[in-house]
Amino acid sequence: MLSEGSVAPEFELPALVDGEKRRVSLAEFLGVDVVILAFYPADFNPGCDEESCDLGELDLFTMQKDVTILGISPDSVYSHRAFAERYDLNIPLLADTDGEVASKYDLEFVDDMGQRLVKRAVVVIDHEGVIQYSWCTDDMTKLPRVMDITDSLTETGGDDTAFARYQVGHAHYIEARRAFRVGIEGFQQTDWMMSQYNFQRAREEFEEAADQFDTSARFVDDASLAPVYKRANEKATALWQAADWLAQSASAYSSGSGTEGQELRDDAEAQLVTAREYDDPPDPDGEWPPEVADTDDAAADGRNGLPTESAETDNTVAASDADDIDDEELAAIQDEIAASDPSSASSTDTDEREQEPQIDLTDPAPDEESNGDE
Repeated sequence: MLSEGSVAPEFELPALVDGEKRRVSLAEFLGVDVVILAFYPADFNPGCDEESCDLGELDLFTMQKDVTILGISPDSVYSHRAFAERYDLNIPLLADTDGEVASKYDLEFVDDMGQRLVKRAVVVIDHEGVIQYSWCTDDMTKLPRVMDITDSLTETGGDDTAFARYQVGHAHYIEARRAFRVGIEGFQQTDWMMSQYNFQRAREEFEEAADQFDTSARFVDDASLAPVYKRANEKATALWQAADWLAQSASAYSSGSGTEGQELRDDAEAQLVTAREYDDPPDPDGEWPPEVADTDDAAADGRNGLPTESAETDNTVAASDADDIDDEELAAIQDEIAASDPSSASSTDTDEREQEPQIDLTDPAPDEESNGDE
């Protein structure tokens, strides 16, 4: 069997994925997830009984973030379908019918009867395609120790992987800020459909950013960088929650429920208060590693990317940063909304509203050059 530290051979095989037949390659997961390859002798092998199968415990790893598990045996996709249905398996099952992949991983053997078989094996592959853990046996009844696999996953990652995930998260964060600005512009103009659409976009992008930042915090080895990734995750999490409330608020206003809209806007403000406690996530293309600042100082000196509460004294939405989005972009967004839902044109007829909104919303999206400084 290939040893730990070896480069994992790439492959592509027909597979059963979520009940559908398609081809699966190792390459599509590298750089995205840690990959567990679970080689097993055959469907319905001696490691299975009436209640459970040999892949049952490994199937639990499908619930772990940033981990993909692939089952591989010499059986056909049609046999895999019956096997998956019998034991309610959720992992992709790959059909290595000619033994090519088993051979690449040095897992073929000949038993006492002269039969060519495949060893049971587990291989954990990191984001760089390097084997971090390997185990195998030619005893069909013996199963891997799940704790050993769990330990290997905990140790897999590193600073390079963490930083790569942070870069992806930061890109999503920037897109979320732009959508949030346009959402605020919609609030200013009482264009509720534009506002709702863009706050929904912001929510999706902030949530994806938070997920990537969370992965960075879990993978990083350098303890001094862990707070940077953790705080980025906490800020993005607060902002996606705020964007979600604001999208609902805009929806309530658009349907004439001003009281509900104001209550939802107040819920959003609670999340913005949390977001103000943190710096904007540092630019990964800037000086790295960044200085780790105390969050109390961040809130006090304006480095959190949010205007101070004293900057807002009237009942209008702050949109000081919306001017970096030109009129053509705004028009394109409005056209896209109109095209997707022609019946959703916003109304400014105050008689149709339960009440006009009393909005005192702080913009969480600073201009990139000023970084929130006044």
